[in-house]
Amino acid sequence: MRLRFFPAGMRGKIWRAILLPMTGLIVVACIIPAFFYHDAAQTDLENRVDRLAAINAVPIQTHLWQYDLGTVQEMIDSYVELGVISAAQVTDGQGINLTAGRFGQSGAAYSLEVPLFGQGQSGARQIGTMRLKASKSEIWQTILFRLSATVLIALGFVFLTALVILRLLNRSLLRPILQISDTLKDLPKDWQNLKLDLTDRHQVRQPDELTVLVDAIHAMRDQVLAAQMAGETSEKRLARAAKLTRLGYASFDVAQDRFLECDEFFAESCNMTIEQVLAMDVRRDFVGNILRDEDPEKLHHHEQMFRNGRTVETVVKYSLGNNEVRFVRQILHPTPNPATDQPVVEIVSLDVTDQHIAEEQLLQAQKLDAIGKLTGGVAHDFNNLLAVISGNIELTLLTLESPSERSYLEVALSAVTSGANLTHQLLSFARKQPLSPESFDAAMVIKQSSALLRTSVGDAIDLEIVAGGGLWKAFADPEKLKTTLLNLVVNGRDAMPDGGALSIEVSNTRLDRDYANHNAEVKEGQYVCITVTDSGQGMGDETIQRALEPFFTTKGVGKGTGLGLPMAFGFAKQSGGHLKIYSEIGKGTSVKLYLPRSKTQDEDKRPDRPTPLRAKFEGMTVLIVEDNTDLRKTYGAMLDRMGCRVHSAADGPSAVEIAQTLPHVDLILSDEVLPGGMDGNQVARRLAEFYPKAAVIFMSGFTENSIIHNGRLDEGVTLLQKPFTANDLAAAILAVEG
Repeated sequence: MRLRFFPAGMRGKIWRAILLPMTGLIVVACIIPAFFYHDAAQTDLENRVDRLAAINAVPIQTHLWQYDLGTVQEMIDSYVELGVISAAQVTDGQGINLTAGRFGQSGAAYSLEVPLFGQGQSGARQIGTMRLKASKSEIWQTILFRLSATVLIALGFVFLTALVILRLLNRSLLRPILQISDTLKDLPKDWQNLKLDLTDRHQVRQPDELTVLVDAIHAMRDQVLAAQMAGETSEKRLARAAKLTRLGYASFDVAQDRFLECDEFFAESCNMTIEQVLAMDVRRDFVGNILRDEDPEKLHHHEQMFRNGRTVETVVKYSLGNNEVRFVRQILHPTPNPATDQPVVEIVSLDVTDQHIAEEQLLQAQKLDAIGKLTGGVAHDFNNLLAVISGNIELTLLTLESPSERSYLEVALSAVTSGANLTHQLLSFARKQPLSPESFDAAMVIKQSSALLRTSVGDAIDLEIVAGGGLWKAFADPEKLKTTLLNLVVNGRDAMPDGGALSIEVSNTRLDRDYANHNAEVKEGQYVCITVTDSGQGMGDETIQRALEPFFTTKGVGKGTGLGLPMAFGFAKQSGGHLKIYSEIGKGTSVKLYLPRSKTQDEDKRPDRPTPLRAKFEGMTVLIVEDNTDLRKTYGAMLDRMGCRVHSAADGPSAVEIAQTLPHVDLILSDEVLPGGMDGNQVARRLAEFYPKAAVIFMSGFTENSIIHNGRLDEGVTLLQKPFTANDLAAAILAVEG
């Protein structure tokens, strides 16, 4: 019969197998025999107390008669300590009251009073009373002693009960648990094969705690499989990311100066195998050889940091064989080594050579841009000064008749022209020269200039011009290309003082995305490449880095301005192209000039501008807008010599005021950069309201203004670059007047 108050399942079986037999054993073996043992224990206790009183009454009487109370106290104390009685008392009813133990109001199993007598002259008389008390604990001790035999009998019964319990546990609990244990013990690494089944073929197993446990193990299996899959996926992603980024790992023991481990990417960055890395000495081979070009103080500082337990992040330079140089970003993290008390340094490395080169190119581009802005500003102011000087020299030449006096001024005018060419070269480098790009055949332009080029190099140098078939047309300013080529050829000539060979080759080429990513300000696409190659002295890496800086030159004093390559570089960039220098000391130099391919194959023909020596424009009314007072006077005098009626203004608002009083103007000659809140283009549009038929000529020594965009003049705009001569001014007037 199943007891309803027991829990169901495995717990109920264990309770029924253990609690009921043990409870019955305790009731039968302990409680029932106690009733039979109680009377015997009571009698035995009384007999023991009576014997104790009979034996000790006389000694206590003697000591009490002799008034030896200390001995009496010791005797009754010993009775209590022996455990036969729980309390003892000796009293004479007057002044003596000796007590041992504790007399309570209840709980005594047996009490005894014994009179005490003494022998006097008149015979024996009572001198006191001794009381003894025994507690019920003595009875229970006797009962327990007698029950010990019963317990021995019960042990046999318990043994038999344990056998029954073990059998029940073996069937209900141990056998399934062992089955689970054996299954888990023999489980392979693949958790997918885990399957527990506790069903007995002879008996359908009811759901219990073991079934819940099996279900929990199956759920754990599913979680483990999911975690394994997530871990494998994450590990594959990390491995894939490390492979794509070529992230290297290594560790080395500081005490032994040896690498403990490394992967293929770290070894590859050193141009070694993994075995070679693990075999080399860190201080001698790695630091002393691969890092030989690094700053020793920097390396020492890093060593002190990771020895002090600090993480180091740095970029180091690897100097490998065949003059190969790599830049590697490293993170060095120290971890303690319990075996040696020295740190083990973990290294995570990434080859950033391409990034480092790109950063250097960007810095170089920023440097050149800053220099360009500086030179552009200087050229603007310098052009104004040269314009004043050249204009006044020309005016003075018109009034002089003496040949000797004229010769001095002509030399000065020639120097001004040279200065103007110098500023034009500076503006070319700064990408601030106005361009007139068109579609043209670069090979044809070079052939047309071949006579001048051959004359420039001299007889000691063999000049060869090579043009491939099917050449694309370039889109740039052909006149500026001629000047650029002349500068490059002269540079090549100067690199061969004892003669040599110089070639100019024109070819089609395409710059891909990879090349554009590794070179600043380069767009992928199709280009016409003009390569100027000499067999001269060549340049080292440091010289190449500075070759595009204005005024930097390796030539002797007075043999070069240092503006040839910078001007070519500025022309290439302003045209939307690219310039690249390849050189090796003792083998020569190649300069590649990339010009963008023209989107149209039709060659635009520009009309030739007439350039008369002097022109007379009798009766023409000209309004000059120029903020520089000296230039206003100079240009006014030039136009006055040509027969023009000249009016001038210092800025836009002043020009508008003059226009309100001046009925007619044939020509507006305006500087582009003006004060007063209006630039030259705005002034021209405002004056067009008064003089819609007036021609407009702009002047400028600087090209960052509203009529030039991306270095190119707006269509239909006429611009005179300062300084210009009277002939240049006259030609421009004839061009705009038709």
